[in-house]
Amino acid sequence: MEPIEFDRRAFLQRGPFAFIQAVLSESSAGNADTTRPPLRPPGAAPEEEFLELCCGVGACAEVCPADAIRLVPGEGDSGTRHPVIVPQEAACIVCEDLACMKACPSGALSLVSVEEIRIGRAQVSPDRCLAWSGTDPGCDYCVDRCPLGSEAIRLERAGGVRGPVVEIGCVGCGVCEYFCPTQPSAIRVYPC
Repeated sequence: MEPIEFDRRAFLQRGPFAFIQAVLSESSAGNADTTRPPLRPPGAAPEEEFLELCCGVGACAEVCPADAIRLVPGEGDSGTRHPVIVPQEAACIVCEDLACMKACPSGALSLVSVEEIRIGRAQVSPDRCLAWSGTDPGCDYCVDRCPLGSEAIRLERAGGVRGPVVEIGCVGCGVCEYFCPTQPSAIRVYPC
């Protein structure tokens, strides 16, 4: 059996859940969700326009304080790399500087206020959620770590249990998905 690798930084940030998630993801390797459309950085133009405008220099990724922006090859033979956010690897922290938007030289990312950011929207799968399913009624990682607080996600009680409910203020940063201790995450972000 090969040793299981895990991210030391994630372990120090998230504690033993990082190790548990590494073990679980090792057992489900190859089952990644490739059907989910890419999540673009904050301020991204609509997808078609974004792909036309993005020059792929990676200025947005270079300035991201959370190291949440990855450059992936675009479709076709153009060689252009496009920025994406993969919440299970690193989430947007909705930084005060809105650095990625300011750094974009091509206009693929426009400077917008925090209230106007729409990376995507989180969706909870109650059957996998530790709180909603009753497996761990005290689980509140997604709510506790959300950089936007109760405007984006809150706990609600229904049918004798309580669990996370996504609010209209959700910008789709992915922090909830990143910190969710289930594998695959019980809360996932999908583009708007």
